[in-house]
Formats: sequence, structure tokens, C-alpha cells
Amino acid sequence: MRFRQTGRREMAVMVLALFLVVNAGRATGQEPVNQSADSLELTLDKALELALSDNPTIVIANKEVERVDYARKEAWSSLFPAISAEGSYTRNMKLPVLFLPEGVFGPGSGGAMEMGYKNSFQGSVTAGMPLFSMSLLQNIKLSEHDMKAALESARASRINMEAEVRRAYFSFLLARDTYEVMAQSVENAEVNLESVRQFYGQGLVAEYDVIRSEVQVRNLKPGLVQAENGVRMSEMMVRVLLGLGQEIPIKVSEALFDFEGVGLSETAGFGDGMLEQNTQLTQLDLQLEKMRTQFKLVRSQRYPTLSAFMSYQAVAQANDFKFGDYQWANPLAAGLQLSFPIFQGFSIRNQEKQVAVGREQLQLQRDYTVRNLVLQLNNANTNMLKALEQIESNREGVRLAERGFRIAQTRYKAGAGTLLELNDAEMALTQAKLNLSQAMFDYLSAETEYRQVLGREE
Repeated sequence: MRFRQTGRREMAVMVLALFLVVNAGRATGQEPVNQSADSLELTLDKALELALSDNPTIVIANKEVERVDYARKEAWSSLFPAISAEGSYTRNMKLPVLFLPEGVFGPGSGGAMEMGYKNSFQGSVTAGMPLFSMSLLQNIKLSEHDMKAALESARASRINMEAEVRRAYFSFLLARDTYEVMAQSVENAEVNLESVRQFYGQGLVAEYDVIRSEVQVRNLKPGLVQAENGVRMSEMMVRVLLGLGQEIPIKVSEALFDFEGVGLSETAGFGDGMLEQNTQLTQLDLQLEKMRTQFKLVRSQRYPTLSAFMSYQAVAQANDFKFGDYQWANPLAAGLQLSFPIFQGFSIRNQEKQVAVGREQLQLQRDYTVRNLVLQLNNANTNMLKALEQIESNREGVRLAERGFRIAQTRYKAGAGTLLELNDAEMALTQAKLNLSQAMFDYLSAETEYRQVLGREE
């Protein structure tokens, strides 16, 4: 049996055919979803919960937030005093000398005179704290920007993961609906074959009808196997995103049309300001704020810095190691240090221009991104509206196809219709059901894209 398909339907058939080649050995012809009593009851909400808690992408994003938080605390620690202690011991193999003029202390004095002792001990404690440093304050602001960017990046990871899970989950539901439609088509063809055989046994139809009916059943079964493998592969994708092993059976009771009408009031329409939560724009805005701070950081090199310091030392010298007899000197000093830049060869000016040009580039990128996002949002909204119209049309098409199939069956059994009419009616019914499921999937995919562009979280 052949279905006339275009666009996404052709792509779906190609993918299912590839699945058949790869997984032909696994096809069993049975219901592909394990429905055992100990199966994991999986819903869309449960799938999102598992993905946002166990998926490695989300875990890595959360770790990045933790790392940046420590970097922010490190930047703030620069405001606290820095205290250090040092100690040293020096053994003078030869004592240092001091050269004095001849006769400075009387006849025979002067010349090279040894000074000091064999052993020298020194210990010191120093403390310093910045009192005013514009560059230090701007570095702290940069660390705050990094923290905001990490949080927004984590939010972006959650939003993208939610979109991936929703698409994978809806693809699984579509694959399962496709399998059920194909299974029903095979069942209808087998029922027709049984009826044709009975009519042939009674001499009411020709042998050609029997052969044609058997060929019809055999032509449908490969499509059923493809649909089953499609269910297996889409289920595997869901398992990968949720971090579920193959040994864990899952049970999904939801269907595509269970989501019909959910969230329509939240997503229908389009207006100004709807991109405020878009994570891509938010990250660009955070980068612009960071570059403003970077410009201030470069300019802060023109400002003076003021710091306070204190130093305490303990110094002693002796020719032996009788520490109790030592006389220790204890100098103590404290003061302020002011540093004022005067000229650095125009380097600061050129750095400021580099940052300014970078800000202009980023602003142009933001404007371009806004235009693309507005277009993407409008396209998603348009696709949602078209899919809704298609759903209503296809639902009526299914109703008419079912009625036509029943009429064709009755006409054939009464001898007023032909086998060709019956096969055409069955083909039309199968195609109508597939089109209806595809339209619902298209709507849910467009809605997922719409939510992702808006930056909404579940």
C-alpha cells in the first residue's frame, strides 16, 4: 500500500525505513511498549522532572553556577586585609665589613672593620588593606556579571532541555499513533482477505480478488514493522534524554490528543514585549552590561589607589644559639601608600576604544537577533494556527473516511462494489488518520518552539 506524502511525511518515511534496516533483527511484530505491572508510569510532567534533575547537561550547568559563585566570593575577598608572616636565619661565614677613614677613632683605627655576629635571626608580620581602588571595585562588579550570566546560562539549559524533551516525547507519541494506525490497517486488510476467501469459496468472486487481497496484506506488513521500529527508536531517544536505562520498562498512557487545547490561551497571539524572557536576548543584555563595566575597569586605571599597611619585625644577632640571652629589636611601622598614574603611553586610551568597538558590535548583534527572534516567533505562531485549522479539517476527513470505508465494505459484501473501491477506501482511512496525528504533532511542535523562543519554563 502506498501513501502520498509530502514534506515532513516523506522525511518520516525515510527515517522509519532507516530504522527498519538498522533494527530489522529486533522486530517481533508484537506491541512495542512494555506494559508490565512494574513499569515506570511516564507522563510529560514526569519526563520533564527526570530530565531537569538527572540529565548531564543540567548537572554541568548547575556546577558552572557553583564555580562562578566561588569566583565571585574570591573577588569580594580582595576588600579584606591581607596578612603575611615571614622568618629567616642567616649564617655569616665571614662577617660583613665597614670601611672607615684612617684614624677616625684615633691612631691605628679605620680601614675595613668587621661588624655583626655569626648568626642573624629575623621575623616579620605585615598587613595591607586597600582603602580606595576603582579597579578593584570594577573587578567585583565583573564577578557579579559573571554570576548573572552563569545563572542565565543554566536557565537557558533548562529551557532547551525542556524543548528537547517535549519534542522527543511528542515524537514518541506520534510514532506510537502511527503504529496503531498501521496495525489497524493490517487488521482491516486481514478481515477483508477473510471475507474475500469466503466469497471465493462460494464462487461469488474471482481468484484475482483473493490474490489481490493477499498482496494487500503483505504490502502493509513492512509498513507495520517500520512503524514498530520507529516506536523503538523514539522511545530510545526519550530514554537518553531522561537518563533511563533499557532495563527500566516504561508505560505511557498519554496520547497526542490529550494535549489538545492545553496552554492555547497562554500562547495564542503575538505582541510587543513578549521577548523579555528570551534567554538569548537576556544573555546578550548581560554581555552588554558586562562590557560597560569592562570599559569602567579600563578607565579606572586613570584613578589613584590608596592602601594602608602595617609591619612588625623581631630581629636579633648572636654568635651562639642561646636564645634566652638574645636581645631582640622590635621595629613597628604603619602608614599609607598613594599611587597616581601619570602617563602610560596612550595604552589606556586604546584599550577604551577597543572595548567601545566591542560594545557596538554586540549591540548590532543584539538588534539582528531581535529581528530573527520576532520572525521565528511569528512563524511559530502562524504554524500553530495553521495546525489548528488542519486538525479540524483532518478530523472531519477521518469521519468521512470511516463512513466511506464502511460503505465500501457493505457494497463489496453485497456484490455492488469492487475490491478496488474497498482498497481505496481503506487507504483513504489510513491516510486520514495519519494526517490527523501528524497535524496534532505539528501543532505541539510549533507550540514547543513558541515557548522556547519566549523563554518560558514549565
